[in-house]
Amino acid sequence: MKRKPRLIIRPQDVSIIMSMSYKQASRRYNQAKDALGRLPHQELTFKEFADYFGLDVEDIYNQLR
Repeated sequence: MKRKPRLIIRPQDVSIIMSMSYKQASRRYNQAKDALGRLPHQELTFKEFADYFGLDVEDIYNQLR
């Protein structure tokens, strides 16, 4: 059975996708959250992150495999 991809993106994922340090990735993650009007307890989906930064969701999933 094939595993379903995760729905929620984390700063560690951003670090891998964008080839940057965790601290920089955390800033980018929070930048996207702020721009999308997320509250501190709310998370970002891969699709929202991809749309904000103009990336393809499938490319992100492939990068994380």
